[in-house]
Amino acid sequence: MATISDPDYLLDLGEQGCGQLIMEIFTAMRNLASGQTLLVTAYDPAAAGDIAAWCRMTGHRLLQRLPDASGSQFLLQKG
Repeated sequence: MATISDPDYLLDLGEQGCGQLIMEIFTAMRNLASGQTLLVTAYDPAAAGDIAAWCRMTGHRLLQRLPDASGSQFLLQKG
């Protein structure tokens, strides 16, 4: 199983909010094979809820969430 320390791809979304954040994740996930992982770093306080809901609606998995000093990191797995 992938961990935060060894994802297949990285995506730093900085301060991007809901609409742009989800579109960037969507675009990045299109390039992954089923089972590969994407580590997303996001500083928007609403990112946790947005990412979790998007994963549920699209069949991808939110494997792990870790807060870091200025935001959060989310490990996603393509469904």
